[in-house]
Amino acid sequence: MKAFTIIIIAIGGIAILGIVLYFAFLKGPDLRAYLPLKEPRLETRGAERVLEVRFSGPARTVVQRAYKVLFRAYYSLRGCPRGGPMKAPKARYSFGMDASRPAAEQLARLGDADWTGAVAIAVPDSAALPDRMPETDGLRPELATWEYGEVAEILHIGSYASEAPTIQKLQDFIKAQGYKIVDDHEEEYLRGPGVPFVSPEGYWTIIRYRVEKAN
Repeated sequence: MKAFTIIIIAIGGIAILGIVLYFAFLKGPDLRAYLPLKEPRLETRGAERVLEVRFSGPARTVVQRAYKVLFRAYYSLRGCPRGGPMKAPKARYSFGMDASRPAAEQLARLGDADWTGAVAIAVPDSAALPDRMPETDGLRPELATWEYGEVAEILHIGSYASEAPTIQKLQDFIKAQGYKIVDDHEEEYLRGPGVPFVSPEGYWTIIRYRVEKAN
């Protein structure tokens, strides 16, 4: 159990360096509207325009680098209104989650494996990249559309290291509703590192999967 906890702490901490930039300088969203999400739900979401940075590489370093590139690119965008709050950062991880296994086992097997996925921030349709946006450390920001449709999601309140039971609850809910996971593991970071006087136990993270009927 101790070894498993260490692995999950390491995994959860990978995104912290990038996310802290968001929370250190911005107040963040009003979280009260998200409280009903403490119980899992199904909903239909429309496609979303995002600024994204795709990554593939060692888990302990590549996601941090991707967030650095993402935030630098965000403040270089044209046609993106300033002064209002930035949307919460999010990430899609291509873990190949196997819902037939316990969530704790799914996370533990990730270890130090290479990860593939994308970090992103939602932007308006008017957003445009500068004419020159070179790669940084082999990572390039791009404007893209994240497709959704039917999704299952849940709010996790607590440290990233303690997500396994919440993931398990969501995956059990998906199965009980007659659905199956069809896409990457997504997390949206509503409150995280950098918020004054907030400990990891006070982090708020939406965990989300695209789903479809199993039969």
